[in-house]
Amino acid sequence: MNRFFEFSQTQTKTLSILAVVVLLGAGYGFIRDFYLRPSGTSHPWDRAINDEYRPTLILDLNFSPVDSLELIPGIGPVLAERIVAYRIEKGGFAAIDSLINISGIGPVKLDKIRRFVKVSTR
Repeated sequence: MNRFFEFSQTQTKTLSILAVVVLLGAGYGFIRDFYLRPSGTSHPWDRAINDEYRPTLILDLNFSPVDSLELIPGIGPVLAERIVAYRIEKGGFAAIDSLINISGIGPVKLDKIRRFVKVSTR
């Protein structure tokens, strides 16, 4: 019989030991993640942790163009235009809470937007 892989006895023992080590490591990881986790801590995939996500790019309300503002979740082209129009009309934003003065942005939407924007002066 023609075998595709032919290993010596030493190679077979080495591969067997490596397989056992990998299985033990995977088993330890599973036990650590599900059984040894202190009570009260959440798993990485829990919603509470994902809600604390902080974006790497935060847009400035006083300087971002319309197309950039549209990238914010919950802000479409109409709201982005209103934000820029308000900025031009009032001379800029003094605080993020000023967004509440724009039609279509209420307290709930403002809370969702807050982590994606900042206000600065140059």
